[in-house]
Amino acid sequence: MSEENKKLTDQLVQAILPKLKGLSEKNAKKVLHETHKSITSVAKKYSKLIAEQEKEKAKAKEKEAKEAKKKAEKEAKKKAKEGKKVAKAKLLASLIAKEKPVTPVAAKKEPVAKAPAKPKARVTKAKK
Repeated sequence: MSEENKKLTDQLVQAILPKLKGLSEKNAKKVLHETHKSITSVAKKYSKLIAEQEKEKAKAKEKEAKEAKKKAEKEAKKKAKEGKKVAKAKLLASLIAKEKPVTPVAAKKEPVAKAPAKPKARVTKAKK
């Protein structure tokens, strides 16, 4: 029996046995033996259940970690795929740009057209 189980058994025995009073020596020995045996069994089961809970928690954490890793890998693949598409599009654009005539960097300015001058209003003289 492990040290933890022994300590737990002793604690339970100390809590239960003082409440069992009024027995003869022979019966007290029988009760002591049976109580100790039962409490040992309870302590072992308790320890086993605690260990199972810890294993379940560890499995749950491991499962979460695997899911997170899978999700991260999926996102990385998605980003890589998008990156490849962008790179292909840029390459295609550069190939298309090479085929077009090279335009000068500075944009040509169109001459500003002046509004036509308004003709002066003619004043017609009346004939005499």
